[in-house]
Amino acid sequence: MKNRIKELRKRNGLTLEQLGQAVGLKNNTLSQYENEKRKPKEEIWEKLANYFDVPVAYLKGYTVYTCTRCGSYFIPEPDAIREDIECCPYCMNPYFKGDVLQTFDPD
Repeated sequence: MKNRIKELRKRNGLTLEQLGQAVGLKNNTLSQYENEKRKPKEEIWEKLANYFDVPVAYLKGYTVYTCTRCGSYFIPEPDAIREDIECCPYCMNPYFKGDVLQTFDPD
């Protein structure tokens, strides 16, 4: 699974230098994170996720769902099929026919 740092940086029209200045990181460090030659520490993931206004899990490359009832983000089990997800793990409200479970989209 590939992280989405580069994707979000380009989508926001930023250079490595601009993003680096915004989050306090050097260009070469960001480049290594984007190309997965280095792994960011959790605090860096959080800083980048906050900057892009996305969940950390989404930035790391996971599929992330948004509960339309409570607004929480969650990652399904790796082999989960959408139709098998019966409730949000946070609010525990069951989904009923017609409810929508949205895949997180930063746009």
